[in-house]
Amino acid sequence: MRLLPASLQNASSCEGWVEKPGYPKLDGCWIHAPQAGQTLPEFHFEEDHEKTRGEPPPFLYLGSGSDCQVRLTSSFPKRLCRLFKYGKRWFLEALLPNQVRLHGEYLTAGQQEALQDRDLIDLPEGAYEIHIEEHESRYLEEPPFPNRFPARWPLRSSLAEAPEAPEELRRLAWQTDQMRRGSEQDQVRVSDWSSFSQYVKQHYLRHGIDCVTWKACRSQALDAKPPSRAPRALAPWLQELLVSERQLPGLQRELPFASCLRASGVEVQTMSPLSLATPVAPAATRAAPTVPSGLLAPAVTHEHSVPSAVSTEPAAVAEMPTTDEISTAETPEAPKALQMPIREWLESIDDSLFMLQYYEEIVSHFDSLKQIHDIYVRDSQVDPQFFAAAGVSKLGHKRIIEKWFREHCSPG
Repeated sequence: MRLLPASLQNASSCEGWVEKPGYPKLDGCWIHAPQAGQTLPEFHFEEDHEKTRGEPPPFLYLGSGSDCQVRLTSSFPKRLCRLFKYGKRWFLEALLPNQVRLHGEYLTAGQQEALQDRDLIDLPEGAYEIHIEEHESRYLEEPPFPNRFPARWPLRSSLAEAPEAPEELRRLAWQTDQMRRGSEQDQVRVSDWSSFSQYVKQHYLRHGIDCVTWKACRSQALDAKPPSRAPRALAPWLQELLVSERQLPGLQRELPFASCLRASGVEVQTMSPLSLATPVAPAATRAAPTVPSGLLAPAVTHEHSVPSAVSTEPAAVAEMPTTDEISTAETPEAPKALQMPIREWLESIDDSLFMLQYYEEIVSHFDSLKQIHDIYVRDSQVDPQFFAAAGVSKLGHKRIIEKWFREHCSPG
């Protein structure tokens, strides 16, 4: 593809061409200073260049800015218009209104028009004639060099208009890949991931990159919880269905729809707390056999055993403890860490708050952190079935959860 001033009779010779004009520098681009009596430079872009034919063609900017590939004089705007190729056709896009004309009509800002061979592009000072060489598009049909990203960004080049990534960020990407491979082979510990995450954050903050938390992998930033709705009266048929519902035995919290039932004028019945009644001991009809001194009492009394002495007094029966006595008995108390809410727990185990994406899945299956501990944690080891129930698939997140339970729920 060539851009030649419309009033130019003959193109310039091979001398005087400058390679890779503008920014970012592109292989296969050349520009020639305006000839005598001309205001516009000549431009040539080789599509079939060996270093660029495997990539979609870049955007070529026309203007007076130092980053434009077709750099014009200072009387032009910094960015006037741009050329790009989609498929096998070249397009012209105006960046300013009423500055560029094609086929005798001004283009509005952002308007894109297809170009044909030898079309005239009228600029505020002068005009360009575009020369499109069809044979340079043959690389799109050859099997060795297909268009690798046909639907990735249809109207955007894969060569971004930005400086190349610093070398330390390139090395950081390589180190991250090495850590991932080590995790797949169980060669990386949780402490290694924790240290590496802080190392990555230092690089990000140094380059002005800030992490944004996401919720439930739905591309939504965390927002404050909206205020709860006021209870409202329910329809009569709905009241008949819900009035018979009871909470599960042992759970102290009320049903979710209890406030709406009260607003409807229906009394909500609650379950009475569980209690262990003291049974009445029956009269003993047979006395326990006497055991010689120095011998242990048998665990089970056989029917055919002959007692050496029969006692006429009823055997004393131990009273069963009540519920209050059981609650006040000396039982191992749960660690204080297990008493925190699930959301607070997820926020505390990861400073970046990425663990909050599992909050909705966890609270839909579990009521508290202690319940998770009682069901899935044995000797500070987390059952893998918990990760399947909570939807935790990433190995690094699993290691973070396992590390927390080892530190806060160890038997010692």
